[in-house]
Amino acid sequence: MRIIVTIVVWLVCLGVVGPIAGITLEDDLGYAVELPGPAQRLVSLAPSNTELLFAIGAGAGLVGVTEHCNYPEAAKAIEKIGKYKTLSIEKIAATKPDLVVAIRGNDLETLESLRQLGIPVFALEIKSVEEIFGALERLGRLTGHQPQAVALVDSLKKRVNAVQQAVAKISAKPPVLWGFLSAPVYTAGKDTYIEDLITLAGGENLGSRAQGAWPQISLETMISWAPEVILTTDGKARDRLSEELKRLLQTDGWKTLPAVKSGRIHYLEDDLFLRPGPRSIEVLERIARLLNPAVTSSP
Repeated sequence: MRIIVTIVVWLVCLGVVGPIAGITLEDDLGYAVELPGPAQRLVSLAPSNTELLFAIGAGAGLVGVTEHCNYPEAAKAIEKIGKYKTLSIEKIAATKPDLVVAIRGNDLETLESLRQLGIPVFALEIKSVEEIFGALERLGRLTGHQPQAVALVDSLKKRVNAVQQAVAKISAKPPVLWGFLSAPVYTAGKDTYIEDLITLAGGENLGSRAQGAWPQISLETMISWAPEVILTTDGKARDRLSEELKRLLQTDGWKTLPAVKSGRIHYLEDDLFLRPGPRSIEVLERIARLLNPAVTSSP
């Protein structure tokens, strides 16, 4: 090993190779992650992370993903290291990763066990569209794909700006509620990625009126809030949304909601809507069209 180090130093001094620069970044859990160079072997512990890595051109370096990672298509062929909450430390270690990309929702004990094994772990917590951009740029640095990440972020920001310019023409924001078509409704509160999407799209996120990031609210609360638009990712309602709307029109409480009366209940695919990543901008554009078709459909 000493001989190898001596040779490398000698090559650097001669200018044959450049200086070896390490990478140090702090993740969203407050841990400083140090790498000797760009990570070549990657493990993703969440579908959103997998999409982020593929988007910047780092997908070829993935040697392990969760069973939930199904996009893009190439992700399905990668070694599975467990589910979102039940990860296999043994399978992760067996892939010999240079870097494990986690999210705050992963089991913290598992993440600490990986650190104890000497495996670098970089955790993300994305609560806004702007933080998607930051995640892309940091992953670009960690994997040696910074130019691709910067170019992608630039193109995504232009699309977000176009939406913001369109919805700026709207005088009043329609009250919007995301949740499932049942009571109590599980919804998104303050400082969440879903709230940011709704706000950027020109709506008012009614869930922010409740306490906590992911509150449950009663039907009585929904009635008092009077949402004009309801967004749902309830898979059971996807193929029978029109029938579900007819049922709600006959159901006490639900039939009084403005969104139900006007038929403004819209389904968004959960894999698309609930994963913060590049496809989130497509979701943003879609929500903007749903809330304000006259404005966002215009050239």
